[in-house]
Amino acid sequence: MSRYVVSVFTVFCVAFGYVGAECDVLASTESGRICGVKRWAETGTIYDQTKTVYASFRGIPYAKQPLGELRFKELQPAETWDDVFDASVEGPICPQHDILYGRLMKPRNVSEACINANIHVPLYAMPGFKNWRQRPLPIFVFVHGGGFAFGSGDTDLHGPEFMVQRDMIVVTFNYRINVFGYLSLNSSSIPGNNGLRDIITFLRWVKNNAKYFGGDPENITLGGQSAGAANVHLLTLSKAAEGLFKRAILMSGTALPTFYSGSPIYAQFVANSFLTVLGINATDPEEIHDQLVSMPIEQIMQANQIVQDHIGITAFMPVVETAFPGVTTVLDEDPVVLVANGVGKDIPLLVGFTSSESETFRPNFERLDMLARVKGNPLALLPIDLIYKLPLKTALESADRIEKRYLNGQPTMDKYVQLTSDVYFKYPALQLAKLRMSMIDAAPMYLYQFSYEAEFNVIAKSKGIKYSGAGHIEDLTFIFKTNSMQDVKGYLPRSSVDTTMTIWMTMLVQNFINCDKPTCTPLHISAWPPVSSSPTIYYQNIKGPYIKYQKISEELSEVVEFFEGLYNQTRT
Repeated sequence: MSRYVVSVFTVFCVAFGYVGAECDVLASTESGRICGVKRWAETGTIYDQTKTVYASFRGIPYAKQPLGELRFKELQPAETWDDVFDASVEGPICPQHDILYGRLMKPRNVSEACINANIHVPLYAMPGFKNWRQRPLPIFVFVHGGGFAFGSGDTDLHGPEFMVQRDMIVVTFNYRINVFGYLSLNSSSIPGNNGLRDIITFLRWVKNNAKYFGGDPENITLGGQSAGAANVHLLTLSKAAEGLFKRAILMSGTALPTFYSGSPIYAQFVANSFLTVLGINATDPEEIHDQLVSMPIEQIMQANQIVQDHIGITAFMPVVETAFPGVTTVLDEDPVVLVANGVGKDIPLLVGFTSSESETFRPNFERLDMLARVKGNPLALLPIDLIYKLPLKTALESADRIEKRYLNGQPTMDKYVQLTSDVYFKYPALQLAKLRMSMIDAAPMYLYQFSYEAEFNVIAKSKGIKYSGAGHIEDLTFIFKTNSMQDVKGYLPRSSVDTTMTIWMTMLVQNFINCDKPTCTPLHISAWPPVSSSPTIYYQNIKGPYIKYQKISEELSEVVEFFEGLYNQTRT
């Protein structure tokens, strides 16, 4: 079905800037005009009820769809259109094997033609409207998570209703994931990191089109959660992304490789596994590329699923690249080295993790029978990056040290959940803080632990599980509305305390976007200083809608020291 709406009435509206019955909100882009929808944000989140109306433009192509010969190529500029593009509904999500989100995702469709964006603008900010303000708004671009393998920017999990009331433009989008986004053959035809290149392409699109939505192209904040946060942090280290955003928000993910590996050796291993499943025996990368671009999507995704299920939650990941002519190099060095050398230190950061991260993954760990995997192969205890960086003898010794510290001869799922919470999420955030503290003239970095126990826990409810603390993704649900979990009236069935927590979290993000600090008012600035101002790691322990700045616990200090010792072995 065509997504272009054309009528005499619509053309008249476009020509004269009016909005009528057939199109709530009309806007322009460099590719052509688009027709969006006027929507109302959930009331009660922000006290000023005049801020609840926003213009929503969904499913906008921001580049030419990577079909056929373009399947693994760097994205090309979006094609133009003469008619009015119907931006009232979201486009398809990218092909994927989702093993985490489940009922949190409710996509309309799935297709390789998934390179689209969703732009949500406070109605008063739209150029040409009666109450249009001349001052352009800051833009909050958010990169979805999903282990580099699944997820989307759709409003089922990333509803803009909370943040769009905070005087900003909220932008989500899809980018290539799994085999399409991160397969690397170390060749010019399939170099790897296409997912990262897609994000860069989109950021350029946002800067070029910001004026059409009342946005400030020089005031873009890039945020992400989980693998999306890792992508964001990687872009702070990339020359290719310089000047495309001013600050970054990292929620439960960093570029420091713990839950992923940037090793070219790993990239070669997973690529060989994938090609073996497909029965491709060629060794010439160009011949392999030709076979892959002509192969049915169903066959590729079946092989992707087999490899993903065999390795675990994810398989294809960002990789340290070899430079090729005509290919934008995104990651030219190990991110650990880049961070340690101060690359990206000029970008203000807001970095967080949750108190019980891996409780969200417990059902996955049980389904994968991780305790049996660990018993059969002790190396399964190691962060995947260390497996590919350490000599075998050292790797086995390191795995033994982890076993003694966390499992102590009596492995349980509770202990494994604690291990993975520490090494995948808490350690890298704390280590990043430690590294930032050691740098001269670094931009501020603000650190938090989200510990709030919601009365309506979106993640626990969606998975039918119970746990103490806050699991992976939970802080996200207080910044973006989880529309997939709304009641029949369109509201999240949350208590007044949960709603107050949403107001608190969105305020912290708004402050960071407005003044590079999560607390802008003089009353609160001193209550949350950046980590770089203290010789000891402090963080904001977000247990409720109030300031609780504290020194990290002795237990977390020991976590940092323990894993820092393991990672230091890669540099000796």
